[in-house]
Amino acid sequence: MKFGIFDAHADTVSKIYETNQNLKENSCHTDFERMKQYPKYTQVFAAFVDRKAISESPKAYTEKLILKYKDEIHKCGILGIESTEDLGKNTYSSILSIEGGEALGGEIQNIDYFYNLGVRILTLTWNYDNELCGGIGDYSGKGLSEFGRNVVKRMNEIGMIVDVSHISEKGFWNVAKCSEKPFIASHSNVRKICSHSRNLTDEQIKEIIRQNGVIGVNFYPVFLSEDGRCGFEKIIEHIEYILNLGGENNVGIGSDFDGVDSLPDGITGVEDMSRLVDLMEKRGYKDKLISKILYENFNRVLLLNTSKNI
Repeated sequence: MKFGIFDAHADTVSKIYETNQNLKENSCHTDFERMKQYPKYTQVFAAFVDRKAISESPKAYTEKLILKYKDEIHKCGILGIESTEDLGKNTYSSILSIEGGEALGGEIQNIDYFYNLGVRILTLTWNYDNELCGGIGDYSGKGLSEFGRNVVKRMNEIGMIVDVSHISEKGFWNVAKCSEKPFIASHSNVRKICSHSRNLTDEQIKEIIRQNGVIGVNFYPVFLSEDGRCGFEKIIEHIEYILNLGGENNVGIGSDFDGVDSLPDGITGVEDMSRLVDLMEKRGYKDKLISKILYENFNRVLLLNTSKNI
């Protein structure tokens, strides 16, 4: 395959930590051996925090996941991107994110703490309400707290990307108003196609486009189709919907590999990304558009957040 891949969200680090596996080769959706079939690959690996499933503080658990991430990418020879100077240095690279702002423990200084550990993206919530904002799963309707606004401001200042996947609708619009940098929905789909509350409304999609952000289309069938059953074509349907709203520069891939319990028919993991490309080509997508969707759009957001660090 001639195209590189930039996947804006996978929970593989959390998965291999929980199952005592490694990143080089495993039974999960993603490993390095399968990534190597592509000419280049950038993977955002999330340190996923479900505070209801752990017995220690979210911060302490996140620290363990980050240690696992660093150890595994070092063993594989994957470059952990921490600055714009790192972009393009290595064929296979990764970006560290945190999924769940409760990892901050309600302390603003922990933004800088995790930044210094290499975190470059923060998903503000994971379904539940936390100190920053309401989550889409709690249905409380809460938006950004004062602490949450301060977190977004500090993230903008240091060059950490704001991710609004899982956030409440009110929180989304609060972020849209207060963020001075482009923000992303790393793994979210179109609500007009599938009415799940995790998906984005047309108005939210248009706002991300207006602010030059990017939406990563999620591969979870429950977010793709009303009945939770689908194939590759449904992924393309969500992509094309965003394209038709003017999102040629604002749609990408956020597979959610290793964070979901099922995948569309015909997909078992990262090795099947090439089949998605085959379908795009059959539909007449030009190489330039395919490259934008698969890689360039998310890569651009990294560059836009700051000219020095990402």
